[in-house]
Amino acid sequence: MNEFINYFILGLIQGVTEFFPISSSGHLVLFENFLKIKNSGASAEIIAHFGTLFSIILYYRSTFFSNENSDDFFHINTIKMLILSTIPAVFVGFFFDVEVFFKYDFVKISLLVNGIILIILSNMKSRLSSDFLNFDNLNYKTSFFLGCCQAIAMLPGISRSGMVISAGLFAGLEKKKVIQYAFFMAIPVILLSIIYKFLFSNGFNSISIESSFVLFISSFAFGYFSLVFLIKFLEKYSFMWFGFYCILISFIL
Repeated sequence: MNEFINYFILGLIQGVTEFFPISSSGHLVLFENFLKIKNSGASAEIIAHFGTLFSIILYYRSTFFSNENSDDFFHINTIKMLILSTIPAVFVGFFFDVEVFFKYDFVKISLLVNGIILIILSNMKSRLSSDFLNFDNLNYKTSFFLGCCQAIAMLPGISRSGMVISAGLFAGLEKKKVIQYAFFMAIPVILLSIIYKFLFSNGFNSISIESSFVLFISSFAFGYFSLVFLIKFLEKYSFMWFGFYCILISFIL
């Protein structure tokens, strides 16, 4: 496969699946096997992650570069909650070797489970007591709860956005706020993932400037438009349809 096309497809998969509740890591494993796409190791992953990171910042630029309101990214309240939300993922990342699960057969099962979870949570009303975690508001307790959901999604095939947003909606949080917070949660996790791969990965390969540019622009552009589509989609529909997709693709590929 042509090198530019290879990196364009990698950026497309990363950009679309990073935000859709269908697992970016799981799809990379499946499509690398199915389409024989070449993964150039940590260097390519870092560039692709930067692309999706900047797409989040661009979409939420009005609240990202502000600290006036309590739900703005740089407001002290949001920063404290994001730290709490990130702790479970850091714990899992440092004490468990999730890389061993990046296997084709495991990902197919995980996607099936992910789809079932999305369908169940999309069709159930909250039965959790607000006295336990005060799910009526996004606060320190709920941010840690959502962080635990995010940590579970470190397994390939389990969607980070799907787990966090579905759990938040299931628990009774306001849709607009939990969606924004879910994507804010992705920022420290993506940054930590980039730092971790940069410091500890042995899989660095040289990528030409041209190929790096293609990969970055592809993941950035597809990430941004996927984010726009997803938020519009969730105004009218639920994650249930993505759940059906996950189940279907787990059987097809």
